[in-house]
Amino acid sequence: MSKNSHHDAFAGRQSSPFFGLPFSQQPALQLIYDSAPIGLAFLSTDCRYLQINQRLTEICGISVEGHLGRTVRECVPALADSVEAIVRSIVESGEPVTGIEVAGQRADQVDERSWVTYWHPLHGRNGEIVGINVAAEEITERKRAEAALKASEQQFHTLADSIPQLVWMAEADGKIFWFNNHWYGYTGIPAGEILGRDWNKLLDPAVARKASEHWARSLATGTAFEMELSLCGKDGEYRPFLTRVIPLRDTNDIIYRWIGTHIDISEQIRREEHIRFIIDELSHRTKNLLAVVMAVANQTARQVGDVAQYQARFSERLTALAHCHDLLVRDSWHGASFRDLVSAQLKPFHETVEGRIEVVGPPIILKPDAVQNLGLAFHELATNASKHGALSAPDGKVSIQWLFNDAGDKVHVRWCESGGPVVAPPQRRGFGHVVIEQIVPRALNGVGTLDFSPAGVNWTFEFPSCQ
Repeated sequence: MSKNSHHDAFAGRQSSPFFGLPFSQQPALQLIYDSAPIGLAFLSTDCRYLQINQRLTEICGISVEGHLGRTVRECVPALADSVEAIVRSIVESGEPVTGIEVAGQRADQVDERSWVTYWHPLHGRNGEIVGINVAAEEITERKRAEAALKASEQQFHTLADSIPQLVWMAEADGKIFWFNNHWYGYTGIPAGEILGRDWNKLLDPAVARKASEHWARSLATGTAFEMELSLCGKDGEYRPFLTRVIPLRDTNDIIYRWIGTHIDISEQIRREEHIRFIIDELSHRTKNLLAVVMAVANQTARQVGDVAQYQARFSERLTALAHCHDLLVRDSWHGASFRDLVSAQLKPFHETVEGRIEVVGPPIILKPDAVQNLGLAFHELATNASKHGALSAPDGKVSIQWLFNDAGDKVHVRWCESGGPVVAPPQRRGFGHVVIEQIVPRALNGVGTLDFSPAGVNWTFEFPSCQ
């Protein structure tokens, strides 16, 4: 009999080796084949289709009748090698083969489809294997969903590694299964070593118990977790983090995962503390400044003869205070350099006395109190020198020097005038005397001497460097 005639006779008879009964005489089996939600087939030991249902024909697009009597290699040549190997293994061992995935793409379709297959031998009355029962469940959509989930998770992991936060994911019961790279970078723990529930071992012991209780409540109630916690870094230091853990829910509102994030807020806290410091300092300085302004106003009023003179003197002294204030604001009230302070107070006189003021001294950062009080002293000295002293004469000069003492715990300041008119001690003590001899020494816990020698005014002053 030719191959085609064999196929035609077999297809017409639709016989089955199930104990010699034709397939049509086994209604239960026929019903299973027709109604099964999975692909079913029966192969001979030489890999010919003895029976197949409509669902399984979707692998290659050939009809049921087109399969019967034909070999797997004829119908689905791309799968022939693997199918023949499976059948040969079953015939030789007598053992079933299960869970084998196969994939294929029909000529009339664009997308590849996937199935998971199960292969079981059928034994005849004498125990010999007479054929192979095949069941194939299509998993195309599941594979696509798995691929989409994998791509989505990979995208999430990439995103989580790119943001400057510590991120982790946990199962519904809170068991952590993934940390981002920033977590391992911050903690210094090798990847994979701290999986499970042990993230709380990095907590500051002072808050660990409270945090654990809060986290347990969140797991029990399904509510989000949020606390400000301190986590130990690889350097052993605890830093504050804003910790948030939110549940992920499926379409049935069932929690299937948790995502936790830790945002480093140490810099934010430092800024807030500095802002509070600035506010407190500003309040303190404002009160001090108002007291100084009131003293300046009162002392100026005692030294002038009319309103116009009072207005001019008072305005000059307020400007000197403003220069000090500008320096402090520029450096956020941390202080100002000695050189910047001198430059600011002598700036109004530079145009007329350019080149006649010598400024010498090492880099020293003065604290706010020293800036404000020394600023007033330099203003009074410079004003007096420009009106009555060395800066009022064409050849007069002023030398301003400062340095640390040998122990380094005190700053020594010297103002020295030369080349000006002959100096005589003043007949009355003005506001400048009060500033230099009383206000500044008292404010800075220092000592000084104001000398009106004939050659020029000299002022020496020494105060603790911590002031």
